[in-house]
Amino acid sequence: MNRTKEFDRLAFTVLAIEASAQKMNISPSEMHISTDRALQIFYDSDVCRMLHEKDLGLHLMSDTYIVNDLIAELRNKQ
Repeated sequence: MNRTKEFDRLAFTVLAIEASAQKMNISPSEMHISTDRALQIFYDSDVCRMLHEKDLGLHLMSDTYIVNDLIAELRNKQ
């Protein structure tokens, strides 16, 4: 399979939705969020900003680690 940036973004978005749903003990379809909205939430997050700052090293962490950071950030904003 030929991976592209778009594929990676969508794959991460799906992972984020699935991980969030699992933490909430619901199915991903019960999240009622589009991939476009999930991507926008991610792009507006501090986690996304930190991923682009290579000296922080967040880009070296697993997808699950990054998703957990994103979930924690969103919880703290509520």
